[in-house]
Amino acid sequence: MVACENEDVFPSNFFYQPWIIQCHGANKNTTTFIDPIKTNIEAKEIVEMQGKLCCGCIDEWIFLFDKQSKEYFFLDLNSLSKVHLPPIPTENIIFTIFSISTSPNHPDCTVILTGAILEEGTNEIMERVLMCCMIQGEKWNKVPLDEDFVAATGVILDGKFYMNNVGDVVVFDVLSLLAGQVDTRTIPTPMLVQHPRNDMVSVHLVESCGCIYLVRLYRYGGGPTIYMDIYLLDTSCDKWLRVGGIGERVFFLTDMSDISVCANDVGVECNCIYYASSYVEDEQRIYKFCLDDHTVAFTTIPTIEETERESRFCWFVPTGSQRMIRDSSVSPTRVLSVATGDREAMEKKIIINQSFSQASEDKEVMEKEIAMNVSRPWNDIPLDLLELLLTHLSLVDSLRLFTVCKSWNLASDSIHKAKTWPWLMYQEKLDGTCKLLDPFTGKEYTTRVGLPSSVFPTQMLCSKDGWVIILDAANTMLMVNPLNQYVVKLPFLEEFDEGLCGITFTSVPTSPDCVVLGFCTNGDDSIDFYKWQSGEENWTIIFDDESHFSAASTNPIFFREELYCLGESGELGVFNPAEETWEVLDKPEPVYMEDEVPFRGTQDCYLLELGGDLVSVFKYNYSDFKIRVFKLDKLKMEWIPVEELAGWTLFLDPRSSFAKPAPHKSWSNKIFFTTFHSSSTKTCASYCMESKRYDINFCDTKKPFDCVWLQPNLIGKKLMDVPCS
Repeated sequence: MVACENEDVFPSNFFYQPWIIQCHGANKNTTTFIDPIKTNIEAKEIVEMQGKLCCGCIDEWIFLFDKQSKEYFFLDLNSLSKVHLPPIPTENIIFTIFSISTSPNHPDCTVILTGAILEEGTNEIMERVLMCCMIQGEKWNKVPLDEDFVAATGVILDGKFYMNNVGDVVVFDVLSLLAGQVDTRTIPTPMLVQHPRNDMVSVHLVESCGCIYLVRLYRYGGGPTIYMDIYLLDTSCDKWLRVGGIGERVFFLTDMSDISVCANDVGVECNCIYYASSYVEDEQRIYKFCLDDHTVAFTTIPTIEETERESRFCWFVPTGSQRMIRDSSVSPTRVLSVATGDREAMEKKIIINQSFSQASEDKEVMEKEIAMNVSRPWNDIPLDLLELLLTHLSLVDSLRLFTVCKSWNLASDSIHKAKTWPWLMYQEKLDGTCKLLDPFTGKEYTTRVGLPSSVFPTQMLCSKDGWVIILDAANTMLMVNPLNQYVVKLPFLEEFDEGLCGITFTSVPTSPDCVVLGFCTNGDDSIDFYKWQSGEENWTIIFDDESHFSAASTNPIFFREELYCLGESGELGVFNPAEETWEVLDKPEPVYMEDEVPFRGTQDCYLLELGGDLVSVFKYNYSDFKIRVFKLDKLKMEWIPVEELAGWTLFLDPRSSFAKPAPHKSWSNKIFFTTFHSSSTKTCASYCMESKRYDINFCDTKKPFDCVWLQPNLIGKKLMDVPCS
């Protein structure tokens, strides 16, 4: 790489690694530079950038807007030379999308801006417009858009401008736009992935190596971004194809402009997507979505003072071939870690490769050898001793335990329920398999779900009694037992769209009294319930237009034969499936935090049963992660604070939460989450109720894109029925 003649103007190492840039318009003379590796902030006075706002970057050019002169121009960060664009003829206009066809030093470069004209004084939208010009042109061409256009992102490729608009991608002919005309076609985007109670954070169209990708990011309520899906556009037939990765590329995304580069050129791990929100008031996190193992991690950006609505972030990613210069003190578990470091960690992870096909032969040999040395049969061992053994065994050995002899296989269900704990089930690859992770020891097992990989579920909606409700790629809902590969297909329900608030079931789907219940909220917070009973061909829909209920981001649970739903502030709604009635209870009162403000369910909250009591858990926010646990006083109908769990352990996730007697004293009084350490041994993050502390920094953890706590059902299983490895 040719050294920048103004390199001393910028932070050290500026041209050898990705950075986040924020300009502040007339409110500040400095420009903010955020190092995503060390997560520190530097402010620099750069004359050419003073008083300007940043709209985006391409190659090593930054696109700036001078609010005073209403001038748009490109600034070459190597030479600090400018390429000016014609003045915008329209006053009081705000742009949300910046798209460019090629580098600004190319004579055929075309720039397209999409935004809205605001009314003076009120800032209400008067007109949505698209502005287009050539880099060497004399004027902008203004193209009015329909008022329902809410453009989120756009790219230019092969003479076409692709713009995302709500549920469609609208394709404009660039030559027509330059002539002030509109020539369009529409490409529907893939159906929204049915992530329960999930908000879409942002949508991105990314041009990469002559291809167009659609990336969508999601989160639960107002919580952190935790999930993404990615599609590739087949331009020959205008069809979207879901893909599992982006190869040697890496995407850097913000809410205004997106960048695709070769990972080796900038020294980061390939097949990853990095996202930083452009809005200062938002999460202030840098996310890394790793498509190799389907996990998301984050690091926190230090607090930045908000200056103007337009003062957004943009990525600057140098395009030279020189690798990033790394500070040896940077932890390899940082979000933007070197690719080799991550791969070494992947190689060190513990993979338990137990072969059950060989297990039957091993068991027969073992039984013969033991029979030669002992005279007392296995079935004479007392069941209380069997219970003690079970608490010290791994998942695979627990499954084997019940196949030693017939009496053990028929052991009471109470042994299983009392002496086994949930495992974290998640997808690592879209190959028809899933992982089972022991939250205490970090041991992993691989099991097939029982479906062809082509229709392997992309969403896990709920878990109970060893069964998981999943949604496959075709939006078909199924109930699956991953340990014996039983599959029960549920009737198709088109109404389960992005309004789905929660779903659960009463008992195992092979039981004739199994009932599945889900509910959705409408725009006015009214509730619709959907009920399916084993053996029925269709869902029963129960509408309720009178009661209004703001559901929290957690699944409901069955408690005393009724369905209890948690509200955003701790209120409760109860649905009686037998009588098909719904009631929002007057009590309990909302849950208040330290500042006497009612808790809002946009943060993490959970509902579960503990020893015959209804328990709610609230994780206050994502900066200090305060935890508060409450038990419902059934007489007073009040949430009573709980300071310690008295020998219990909680396993929390919005989809399914469990309370279990602690299998060991060291795990008593703890709360486990579905995030795990970013180290060679995967152990789940936990919170200690006694010390009021987490065992880790959440910035050093990973969370699978899609996961759920699974309570293994070990009773009545034949050894060959359990396809784990």
